[in-house]
Amino acid sequence: MSRAVLLWSECFFLIVGFLCLGYVGYFTGKAYLYQSYESYQLEQSLQGKEATITGYLRSFREPSSSTAPPPPPVYTTKGAPKLDVDPGLIGRVEIPRLDISAMVREGVDSSTLSRAVGHVPRTALPGSRGNVAIVAHRDTFFRNVRNIQRGDRIRMITQRGTYEYAVDSLKIVAPTEVRVLDPTP
Repeated sequence: MSRAVLLWSECFFLIVGFLCLGYVGYFTGKAYLYQSYESYQLEQSLQGKEATITGYLRSFREPSSSTAPPPPPVYTTKGAPKLDVDPGLIGRVEIPRLDISAMVREGVDSSTLSRAVGHVPRTALPGSRGNVAIVAHRDTFFRNVRNIQRGDRIRMITQRGTYEYAVDSLKIVAPTEVRVLDPTP
């Protein structure tokens, strides 16, 4: 009797393990596809081109012409193309030294943070006066933020232009200390 119980327990835990792997794989894949497609849409829109599913799929097959990565694009607010992407999409945040590049959406709910970096509602948008507040989980998109240093460059690429910020100071605050989100001149 105990041998049968052990055998069933082994099978049960094996199935639970595979289900857990599938669960993690599903959400990781979902976030990757979201990030990849939204980045493609933003790039196409900034170039004044239409974003299509076939163009997105074709972008995976196009061979690179050189081994060196291309320089990052620089966009300005002049002649910015009409918004052709998801209206909840703010843009893309990049911290080159930390190898961070992630799409930013409006909102801080769990659905948003599972697939993108969230822009805190009622805080300034990039290029506007005040504090631009973005959040992400430390075990996903902002895993490397723990290594940020004074002087690091943070780039926000949006439909309205590219904005570059420099880290001036670092301070760890409690989650209840929301005064850091207050508007500043």
